[in-house]
Parts: sequence; C-alpha cells; structure tokens
Amino acid sequence: MQTMKNQSPSPFQTFLKKFRKQRVALWSLFVVVGIVFVGLFAPLLVPYDPHRPVTDQYKEKGMDASQLTREQVSVTVWMSDGSKANDSAGSEFTLTSEDGQIAAARKTDSGAFVYASGEGTTSILVSNGEIVSRLKVIVSGQDNRLPYLSQLVASAPEQPLQKGESVKTGVRAILTDGTELAEMTDILAFAKQNEAVEASAPATNDGFASSTDGFTNSAEASAESRSLSFQSLTPTVVEVSQDGTITAVGDGEGTIKVSVDGISTLIPVAVNQPLSNAIPVRIEPGSLVMNLMNAYKHQPPSSLHWFGTDHQNRDIFSRVLWGTRETLLIGFVSVSIGAVIGTILGLIAGYWGRWIDGLITRCTDVLLAFPGILLAIAVIALLGPGITNIIFAVSVFTIPIFIRIVRGSTLALKEMTYVEAARSIGVRDSVIIRRHIFPGTISVVMVYLTMRIGTAILIGASLSFLGLGGDITAPEWGAMLSAAKDNSRNLFHPTFFPGIAIVITVLCFNLMGDGLRDALDPKLKD
Repeated sequence: MQTMKNQSPSPFQTFLKKFRKQRVALWSLFVVVGIVFVGLFAPLLVPYDPHRPVTDQYKEKGMDASQLTREQVSVTVWMSDGSKANDSAGSEFTLTSEDGQIAAARKTDSGAFVYASGEGTTSILVSNGEIVSRLKVIVSGQDNRLPYLSQLVASAPEQPLQKGESVKTGVRAILTDGTELAEMTDILAFAKQNEAVEASAPATNDGFASSTDGFTNSAEASAESRSLSFQSLTPTVVEVSQDGTITAVGDGEGTIKVSVDGISTLIPVAVNQPLSNAIPVRIEPGSLVMNLMNAYKHQPPSSLHWFGTDHQNRDIFSRVLWGTRETLLIGFVSVSIGAVIGTILGLIAGYWGRWIDGLITRCTDVLLAFPGILLAIAVIALLGPGITNIIFAVSVFTIPIFIRIVRGSTLALKEMTYVEAARSIGVRDSVIIRRHIFPGTISVVMVYLTMRIGTAILIGASLSFLGLGGDITAPEWGAMLSAAKDNSRNLFHPTFFPGIAIVITVLCFNLMGDGLRDALDPKLKD
C-alpha cells in the first residue's frame, strides 16, 4: 500500500510557525501575559494597601516609623594635647540646624539624635563654647548641595613662646565628604564658592535651652564672614594677624580662635610658662554626612518601598500593580465595545451598500474628522468624569476605525465566487454574512483590536491625567501622573514608575499587534 503524503499544515499551524519567527512580538506577548496576570491578581500581589499611607501600615508589619526618620550620631571632643574625650557626659554642647524644616537635632546622653522633617539637604552645627563643627544631613536622597566645611584643624606652638616672639600657625580644613584642604588659600576659595551654608554657631547654650522639647530651630543669626578669620581671645597675652602670625605680648596662657564660614577651632598658646591644662580645640561628629529618610512623605525607592512613596506617602509599587487592573479594564472593555459595534456596522455598510452605506460612511467621516483625544474629551464633557464614561468615550472614537477596516474587507469579500454561489442558491444574507464574510474579517479585526488596546490605554491615561477620569485618588496610572506632576522637578520616582508602566504596556501591545499582522498576512512568505 502506498504511503500517504504528509498533509499540508492547517492555517493555524501556519500562523503559529510565522508568529514564532517574530521574536520581538513573541517577547511582547509574554510581557502582555504577565501584565494581564498582574491585573487579575493585583490584590494578592501588593505589599501595601495602595489607598492608605504606609506609615499607617507599619505597625501591622511590626515596624516603627520613627526609626526610619532619625539616626544617632556620636560627638567627640579633641583636646589640645591630642587626646579625645566624649563630650556627651556633661560639658556644654549645643546643636543648631540650618533649616529645621528639613532636619533638626537633639542632644542625648550618648551624643545626638538627628531627625528628618522634610526633604532636601541641610547642615547641623555642633558647638562647645567657641569651637564649632558641622555635619551634612541629606533627607530622602535629595543631595542638591556642595560638600560643607566641617572642621578646622590648626597647629599650635609645641613649646612656650617668649615675650615678643612670633610664630606662624598652619590651618587645614576637613570637608563633609572627607576631603582635606591643607592651604589657607584653598580654604578661603572653597568658602567663597560654597553658597550653601549661611547659619552661624550660637555663642552660648541659652538659645538651645529655650527651644521646645530640646529641639533646635533653624539658625536665625546672620552668617559669619566667609574670610578665614584669626581672633585673639586673650589680647593681653597674645596677638594675631590675619595671615596667622601669633605674637606673644605678655606672660600667661592665651587662646587664638580661628573661624571661617560658621565653623571654628581654638589654638592654645603659652607664654613664658607651660600650659597647665589641655583645652577642647575641635568637635568631631561621628558621621560627617547623614542620610535620613522622611518616612511621612515622598520616600525614595528602597528595599522597603521598591518604587518609593507619593505625596500622601502611599506605596507607589502597590499603586502601580493595583492600577494595572483599571488600566487594562479601560483598554480591553472600550476596544471590545468599539470592535463589536464597529464590526457590525462595517459588515452592514459593506454588504448592503446604497443609502445604508452612505449614511454609516458619512457618520464615520464626521467622527474621524476629530482627533481621538479631542473626541473623547467632548464625550466626557457631555457625560461627566468617571471610569465608566472614560470607557464609553474611548469606545466612541474606536468605532469608526473598525467600521472603516471591516467595510473595506466586506466590499472585497462579497465579490468572491463562493459568496456569489451562496447567493445564487438562495442562502439568506444574514447567513452569508455570518458564515462566509465575517470569518474573512476576523484576522484584520484581531490585529487592529490588539494594536488599538495600546492606544485606548494611552487615551484613558491622558483623560485621567487631565482630571477627567474617576476618583483622582484612585491608583490609576494617569491619575498618579496627574497627582505627582507638581513635584516632578524635584522628584523623579512618583512620575517615572507610572509613566514607564504606561510606556511598556502600550509598546508591548503595539509590537504584538505588528507581529500578528505579519503572521496573518498571506502575502508574506516564510
């Protein structure tokens, strides 16, 4: 018996073979399937309730929000003999914040606590009498300033001076990024170019004592001169010139204060006698730069919140996942409605023609004369905002597109021989349309339906962005962009993640539609 030849592949197998060769479209299909999966199971995938601030949910997860907004820093005092002592045990010790709306500080038994109260960059001045140091505080990752001058280190005479003797001291500065400036000219040049620090250190502890609950307010005193300044605190013992030359004028123990841009150090000088006691000359914070988080607003992306939080401190990652459902709902439902109505009207216009075709075609031309977004806005203006009205508006401008493409396919198919044969044997028009013409338009409808979903999602997001959607607080991508636009100059994450979600979704639907079109086109060979 002769072996039978292999049967030719079915149209579906041919389609799969051609579609698998569309690598980009295939990967886009996988992404679309993942997006649909997220939309279906979003309530199970979100780590936080997208409608509530995360700080209200920390307690449920066993977290303390206050631990995220503050950090402890130790404070060490360097003595003139090179030794160091912890200053938190009882000596005078004050803290001043440059901007209390960004961060504030409070003295503790083991150092100081620095608290975040806003977003941005500021500094904390740590002072003990005449010596002042500075640390930099960055809240929510918004470091928009140059490094600060943190500490001054001056060299003291190793031996007691004789009356009338002169010696020149050296000064170096430590910046908050750890860099050292070893020359006075470098220190002065840096102080002049750094426009960030305007707060000066308080002279006494009275200012700190009067602040509420031990917190310091923003520095209100005017900034000290940015010039490197030398001042003798004991002019009867030592004098000093502005180039750092110290001259002994009397017996005893003298002190020179060196200051620039709000920070200062002391130089002890003995004349005709040794120094009796070591004195504090420099305060060193345990951290020169502190990175804090404002847990109550606009938290940056982190392991705790992958996409950060928004202006109401809601988790953006949870809102993007939850918003997938509403976004896909707008896309699928509106395009499906438009495809069904447009296909029916296109079949009627293309098959029966005459006055019916003229009426439907003229109405289609009128609708196509308006850009899609303007037509949708006009529909929303008539019906009012809301998710249901958005779906209806997107459907309205989708219908004429499907009428056009289905009508064109119907005009070609109704002239086919098998349609004329069916008509000649008395088959009813409704049966011819249902069995012979409509199946021939399915491939075109499916391709354009897939590509139109991306456009519908984009139009729906645009309407929500314009405030024509439903609840503006709802976790919908367009509404999220609208709510975050006021802070888009300073913060990228509230707008970036919903925006990239829209871009990826629309792009994948369009690429998948292109692949379907190529795979279903019989004119394209393998």
